Amino acid sequence: MKHGLKISLILILGVFILYPALRTLMVSFQTDHGVSFANYAYLFETPGSLTAIKNTLILGILTVLICGMIGTFLAFFVHFFDVPFNRLLDKALMLPLVVPGLIIVFSFMQLYGESGLITKTLESLFRLDGPPYSFGGLSGILLVHAYTQYIYFYMNVTVAIKQLDRSVIEASMNLGASPWKVFGTIIYPFIKPALISSSILTFMTGIGSFSAPNIIGGGFKVLTTQILLSKANMYLDLAAAQVVILSVFAMSYLGLARRYERKASFVSSVRESVLQPVKVENKLLRALMIGIAATLVFMIFLPILTIVVLSFVKPGTWMIEIYPKEFSLDNYINIFTKPRSLAPFANSVKMALVASLSAAAVSVPAAYVLTKTTSRTRPLIEFMVMLPFAMPASAIAINMINGFSQTLLGTWVLLPLAYFVSLLPMAVRSISLSYQRLKNEYAEASKTLGAGTSTTFLKITLPLIAPGIWAGLLLVFIRSLGEYTISAFLYTASNRPISIAMVNSIFEFDIGLAMAYGALVLAMTFIGAALIRKLQSLTE
Repeated sequence: MKHGLKISLILILGVFILYPALRTLMVSFQTDHGVSFANYAYLFETPGSLTAIKNTLILGILTVLICGMIGTFLAFFVHFFDVPFNRLLDKALMLPLVVPGLIIVFSFMQLYGESGLITKTLESLFRLDGPPYSFGGLSGILLVHAYTQYIYFYMNVTVAIKQLDRSVIEASMNLGASPWKVFGTIIYPFIKPALISSSILTFMTGIGSFSAPNIIGGGFKVLTTQILLSKANMYLDLAAAQVVILSVFAMSYLGLARRYERKASFVSSVRESVLQPVKVENKLLRALMIGIAATLVFMIFLPILTIVVLSFVKPGTWMIEIYPKEFSLDNYINIFTKPRSLAPFANSVKMALVASLSAAAVSVPAAYVLTKTTSRTRPLIEFMVMLPFAMPASAIAINMINGFSQTLLGTWVLLPLAYFVSLLPMAVRSISLSYQRLKNEYAEASKTLGAGTSTTFLKITLPLIAPGIWAGLLLVFIRSLGEYTISAFLYTASNRPISIAMVNSIFEFDIGLAMAYGALVLAMTFIGAALIRKLQSLTE
């Protein structure tokens, strides 16, 4: 790679990632009386602000604990035991990974809210005077998090389970070790790194959560919602301080967990046979497992089916009844025939395309530097590429405001630019996998035959890594399409995205239109996810 291209890459990453983050740090110390710690003092001395900080940490820790228990249990249930239909169950359990969080929040509202389908059904069945439970606050947020974030533990622990050595476990059992002893001395040390790695993603996602706290949080205030409130009231210095605190929480947990992960790493010196799923011979227990599996599939698909079904509710018909009775295509017809309804969908598609193409353009050279060179600039590039990964989406939004308030604030381009920054680490990771599988001999043979660096890249390297590039591009596209947190901070009248249109429709009691928007995002997300899996299989 030419020296000039490396410099260009550093400049792009510096301008759009590092500079806005540094600007936010600087703004956090600015007050009407000059530079000081007054903003931080206010946050830690004001009861409301201090409560939001405490709530953020509580939410992050509880999210890790709950999702850790659910995800680890599901990983063992599906992959350690010979569960009937385990392949179908495995695919079902992966669905929340591709469903935007905002859509899940609205689906849960329609199911478990005060007027939700399940809530009203229980009221009717048991003749209750009111809702049997309260969906909202901390418990409501945790319910949404449990559905959307167990997946991190499930995926990582599943990989660890598949790498367990059956011979070691069988030897321990033959020597008289109890199942709990085997788990504590052999299995748990082996899966511990996976648990720690999963906790990092879950904690950072938990404290950075915005959709659920903002929509169903009620009186349970967290830093992400307070940041938006500060920004809306034009207290950008206070918002910057809140962003710094939130980012420090995320980076501190990341650092501590990584350090503990290295100490807890467990490598088996003997691996003679791969663990085979344990067969359950007891018919009653096997029937119970089938029941659990069926219940899990139902619970996973129910929110998604709710979105799809309610998207066909005829406008203005579902007002008093528990269940909708009139269905039509009117909501979809309205979206594609009325300019005002079509605009958010078109805006989201255009901005997702801009974000994904920008990410691909930067990720290709960045991934090359990180995987195929030992350049002295590599640590700097890696730091800047991964910096957005350690920042919650609300922090990235405030960074963009502080970095470009004089040039791009209020313009159409700032929102897709923020999408690009937040999702760049994912794109680089996807393309890096393709580079890692690329044999150096191909490029060396091309150069030996007289081809230049540019010719070798265009005719040899690029076609071979193309599946990874397309996978990264699609990943950024589908994640940008339904993005809500950054959108809530940066959207304008000219680029109102589909996520904001969904929120507006819900609060305008146009449930069918909101669900139709959600169903369109789901359809495009599932198509994109299927294409990504196909492309990734080509690189294996």
